[in-house]
Amino acid sequence: MNTKEISYQFKIDGMRCAACAASAEKTLRALPNVTSVSINLALGSSEVVGDANLKPQHVISQLKKLGFTATLIKNDETTVQTTLDYRPIDVVIGLIFGALVMYIGMSHMLLFPLPLPSFIDIHHSPMGFCLSQLILTLPVLWVGRRFLISGVKRLFSMHPNMDSLVALGTGSAFIYSLYNTILVLIGQPKMAHSLYFESAAVVLALILLGKYLEEKSKNRAKDAIASLARLIPRTCTVLRDGEPTTVDSAQVLMDELVLCAAGEKIAVDGIVEEGEGDVDESMLTGESLPVYKGKNSIVSGGTILQDGFLKIRTTGAGGATTAAQIMRLVADAQQKKAPIARLADKISAYFVPAVLAIAVISAIVWAILGKEAGFVLQIFVSVLVVACPCSLGLATPIAVMVASGRGAKLGILFRGGHVIEELAHVDTAVFDKTGTITEGKLRIATILDVEGHNRADWLPLCASAEHGSVHPIAKALLQYTTEKNIPVPLPDSVTTQAGRGVAATVNQHRVVVGTHRFMVENGINCQTFPEKPEGMAVIYIAVNDQAAGLIGFSDTMKATSTQAVAQLSSMQIESVMITGDNKTAAKQIAKESGIHHVLAEILPEGKAAEVERLKEKGCVVAMVGDGINDAPALAAARVGVCVYGGTDVAAEVAGVLLMRNDLLAFTDAVALSRFTMKIIRENLFWAFFYNTIGIPLAAGVLSPVGILLSPALAGIMMALSSLCVVTNSLRITRFFSKKS
Repeated sequence: MNTKEISYQFKIDGMRCAACAASAEKTLRALPNVTSVSINLALGSSEVVGDANLKPQHVISQLKKLGFTATLIKNDETTVQTTLDYRPIDVVIGLIFGALVMYIGMSHMLLFPLPLPSFIDIHHSPMGFCLSQLILTLPVLWVGRRFLISGVKRLFSMHPNMDSLVALGTGSAFIYSLYNTILVLIGQPKMAHSLYFESAAVVLALILLGKYLEEKSKNRAKDAIASLARLIPRTCTVLRDGEPTTVDSAQVLMDELVLCAAGEKIAVDGIVEEGEGDVDESMLTGESLPVYKGKNSIVSGGTILQDGFLKIRTTGAGGATTAAQIMRLVADAQQKKAPIARLADKISAYFVPAVLAIAVISAIVWAILGKEAGFVLQIFVSVLVVACPCSLGLATPIAVMVASGRGAKLGILFRGGHVIEELAHVDTAVFDKTGTITEGKLRIATILDVEGHNRADWLPLCASAEHGSVHPIAKALLQYTTEKNIPVPLPDSVTTQAGRGVAATVNQHRVVVGTHRFMVENGINCQTFPEKPEGMAVIYIAVNDQAAGLIGFSDTMKATSTQAVAQLSSMQIESVMITGDNKTAAKQIAKESGIHHVLAEILPEGKAAEVERLKEKGCVVAMVGDGINDAPALAAARVGVCVYGGTDVAAEVAGVLLMRNDLLAFTDAVALSRFTMKIIRENLFWAFFYNTIGIPLAAGVLSPVGILLSPALAGIMMALSSLCVVTNSLRITRFFSKKS
């Protein structure tokens, strides 16, 4: 038997509340060959994981039995498309006719009766009064028919949801009013005082309005994610047979040459073959400043060439671009729930049956206490309408969705809601030194002369000996001479000893550059060299077999590292540096960055053990590294954070991917996660508070003191509860980077 797991993504239409999501998840979990299920109410999607025998058609058929329409999502599709399920014209019809029904039905109940034509006035024409409300209610029932049809279907399938509550409430009010209308028609005009058409019409109209506004807010929340899908232009220009040809971007082949002019979006990932220009990478990294690109520079699809012209050799196109990978990561993150969502999920599974029971019991109790049928019906309808589980179901996923989209805009990719919650609780940040705190690029830190020698004489000869080398020390030396405008002659000959140094002839001078051991091997008297500076990589220089000087190199601190460490300290997070470098070099970098806890001379395999030791002390650890030799430590930490260096954007061991190569991206990730968890807690509080207050009021607990929730007001409260949760979550879009 093949035990390999397969994951399928489905788009599910018809899920309107948390009870829908709960019943769908419960049903799918019970299927054979299914190992895990994750339903996202905010996106209307599901991820189903199972063994090789799991058939997507089986999942779709089971969801259909529940009253949902499911479609399989292909690899190149996304689950964050905007939806248009609720038409503005339907909302307008519902509100206009609902308002007319309310005006007619309640005109005679006010202290100052509203004017009505005599043919629909209850005192002059009870029959016209009843028939006018019935006729005006029918258009509202039509535009709100989806709630009624869905609700009845879910009742018969024994999986009631929010629509079932609405269908029962409004249906009961309508049928009761229709019955009394018939009694009026057959000669009982007093029954015109027992109509509740306005309850059915207004509740449906308000629910339709609430769902329309909720959908608009949810679509706005999806915009940040959906915009990633629009990064890659549909067409681009490639060189084929030496001629520029316009083709579909997804059909560009590897190693093909793509042409990009100023103002155009780059359509592929690739390497610049010819040309130069400034590229706006803000849509991928969150960094607003343009980046210069020249020959051999790496470019990403979806970025914009602001000026110049580039000829790019393709390394990734279509679904293989960085932008496409980011979009998949962000979309996938929506399916992974935060642990805090489990409480709402458990409650939602039992919520609708409990509300049905409360509505029935409340109605029976008031009937036993001798209340008239109209009052009992009002209680029954109000309880059913006010108790909407949508806000509970949306509290977490809508916030996670908005946070994922906002994070992507800032160059921060979360692998799911669970990562956001875990990162919010981190109290210890462990940083790899090279490439994370530092640039990973050597720079000249000190130059020391041997007595009797002048660096102006030997430094150009040393740089000449290193000419053409790709060694980091050679690059740093040649960059220094370029910056200082020091002329460097070309060498006559160069001999390289890997790992030791070079011996060259420059303008008839014999130049030896390398390690102390290399000097000894070449017969150089090393006693006259200055003392080696601590914490630096050093090369020794000899000219014509005489010691001339030495150069000390150190790593370059990233410009934002010190600021990031200070921000983490203000957030009560302790920073720890871990490195394989010697203690002296490590302490120097730590001192510059403001880190007090240093773990030096740690081998790659030992980093994970150090992370485990911190966890044993009770620390909640985030490990921040480059995702290569730090992989074991990233996996060992509560949250692994991979600093993107332009190679592997999908570092599998990391829970958070930083597209901006600076530590302020990490502080932004922590701040965003904490803000998101604050929003989620607020959402859950208001969702629980709303139902805790609304249901007793609707049940008539305070009716003895004159406080009773009408069905219309219950409908308003229900709509506002979901809208409040979505609107509160949208506050996350106003989160900005702390980078100064």
